[in-house]
Amino acid sequence: MAYSSLKSNKNFLASVWSLPTDPQWANYGKALGEGKLLVYAGNSLAVTAVSVALTVAIATAAGYAFVVYRTRWMPWVEVAMLVAMAIPAYVALVPLVATLRDAGLLDTRTGVVLPTVAFNLPVSVLIMRAFFSTVPRSLVEAARVDGASELRAFLRVMVPIARPAMFTTAIVNTIWVWNDFLFPLVLLNTPSKKTLPLGLTDYVGERVTDYPVLLAAILLAALGSFVVYAALQKHVIGGLTSGAIKQ
Repeated sequence: MAYSSLKSNKNFLASVWSLPTDPQWANYGKALGEGKLLVYAGNSLAVTAVSVALTVAIATAAGYAFVVYRTRWMPWVEVAMLVAMAIPAYVALVPLVATLRDAGLLDTRTGVVLPTVAFNLPVSVLIMRAFFSTVPRSLVEAARVDGASELRAFLRVMVPIARPAMFTTAIVNTIWVWNDFLFPLVLLNTPSKKTLPLGLTDYVGERVTDYPVLLAAILLAALGSFVVYAALQKHVIGGLTSGAIKQ
């Protein structure tokens, strides 16, 4: 895809597998200038930032509660989350659309953010729960002895300790939300509100005969999540395995 995006359309049609003899860097300028990739990327950035922030905040609080406030109902709640992870989003699309329409949130960014957070929460909560289960309970008890409230003990003691797991959860969710296609496809209709994966499909229709420019647009769209993961993969792996050993 990378070297094909640097060909002229004539050379591409003549031979798909040949290397470009005269790299056409202008294809990337056309992909950015003639399409709406920057608009779509801005929409994706807004949806991703809000969704990830909400998911990490809720998952951190819920993961802490699952470990510290154990009740006889907690195992059943954990089973429910596992079941929720196994249910595909397609099953909930019809009632989801009806609910968002009645709430006036259809074709809005908020209407995309809310179901995105809801469907990403179960696995995010389990990641944070696995981390908090490795943290000694004595830290919380010591904070209580010093007079700290439950909220203060959570914010001042546990949240700083949980930053590696929170960082991992944020990165994983960023990749998921940035590449999400289903919810924007079903919930967004206005072209100016489309996210990058959805907007790229319109770009494909416009550039169906100019394949190198089309490939350049696809490569630019995929570049964001690839760079994030390539640069931070050590943090992702380390955070995912941080809760594997009970301390």
